[in-house]
Amino acid sequence: MKMNKRASGIITVVFLTTWTLTLSAQTGIESGTPFGSGEDSIRCLDNTLRYTTCYENRDFNMALGFWRQVVTECPASSEDLYIKGESIYNELYRTTGEKAYIDSVIMVLSLRTFYFGNNPSSDLHMSTVLFELGGNDTLYTEQCYILIKEVVDSFPDYIDHSYSVLLMAAAEKSFSMSLIDTTEVLGAYLKAMRIVETQLETNPGDSRYITAANKIESIFRSSGAMTCSSIEIIYTPKIDKNIRDAVLTDKVFRLLGEMGCTGSGLYYRIASKMYADNRSVENAIRLAELNLARKNSDRAEWYFSEAYKIDTTRAVRSEVLTRIAAMELASGKRVEARDHGETAYELNNKNGKAVFIIAEAYAGSNVGDAFDNHSAYWVAVDYLNTARSIDPSLKEIAEEKIKAYSRLFPTREEGYYRGMTDEGVVYRVGGWIGEITKVRFRKE
Repeated sequence: MKMNKRASGIITVVFLTTWTLTLSAQTGIESGTPFGSGEDSIRCLDNTLRYTTCYENRDFNMALGFWRQVVTECPASSEDLYIKGESIYNELYRTTGEKAYIDSVIMVLSLRTFYFGNNPSSDLHMSTVLFELGGNDTLYTEQCYILIKEVVDSFPDYIDHSYSVLLMAAAEKSFSMSLIDTTEVLGAYLKAMRIVETQLETNPGDSRYITAANKIESIFRSSGAMTCSSIEIIYTPKIDKNIRDAVLTDKVFRLLGEMGCTGSGLYYRIASKMYADNRSVENAIRLAELNLARKNSDRAEWYFSEAYKIDTTRAVRSEVLTRIAAMELASGKRVEARDHGETAYELNNKNGKAVFIIAEAYAGSNVGDAFDNHSAYWVAVDYLNTARSIDPSLKEIAEEKIKAYSRLFPTREEGYYRGMTDEGVVYRVGGWIGEITKVRFRKE
């Protein structure tokens, strides 16, 4: 990930500040004493006392002036100098909201690292500061992620439960600002979870890491960076290792469903395992529909048949047959769709979907000449009227189709050549339909 110009600028300023302070502080360093010697020592000690007194009295503006003198003249005097300096700038930022104070905090932390070492811990602390104070500033967000990522990559032993969460949170924030892509977010997730899971393998009941794992998972899910492929990358190895872990497989199965990844190979694999463990109607129908989506109609029909055999209750069998009929209709098997739709309705006369499928099977059928084909729409509309009366949820779509199909009724001219001049006359539609209906003409 490349650093932008503003980020490079701040780092350069911090470096130059550190270099300048080092040159101006040679007296104390060369003498081998924290506060220098002679007048330098007296002045440094006096300014230390002054800024400490002002700090304790919460007069931060006054404290800052004396503090700067100490940093300039004896920057290696004590680590407490930088702890209090960070606190001063934090308080000034809190009261003023000026972003310049954030840069000052970063400078203080950089100087503390320069004089007292412990780089990984300092970088992690700096990353935390940038995350907490940076708000929606892209530079601070970018720097926050760069710093913690470098520590994770180079010094993973420094990363505990809280920093694992920070890595994921920083990645999510960077992604929301288009600073990194989904692949980078996935990488951050894998690193964060690897650290947490490694600790939990040693201490399974550690609530800190259990909570961290849940937070990392939650951040990733809500980030918008989770994709079907990333879910497969994350969980396929875990499923391979623990295929019999019902809690894990259920979790992954729900996640894939929630993310719209039902077409993935992992989803199908878990669905097959669920059916093998529990040959329920629900699991059989799920596999049937997954095979339908994969255009494996023979396999889909087999699973539908299994579902039909498993449960002998009329309502369930009616539902299974309705799904088979829908599959057949989609495949252009109108007669089979009609037959299964009829059987489904016979099993459950409240099954409006079965009646709707019968209507769709008739609509557009080729049973003879123009008049014969148009007459099929009479029967289709009859069934649509029945379907909407049985199932109110079908009312809107049924009425749309009734309106469309009514425009395809035979014309009066077509009826005239068949000896029909009046509407309402009973008529039997021919061909494979063989249904009794009433004559109606197209509204010209």
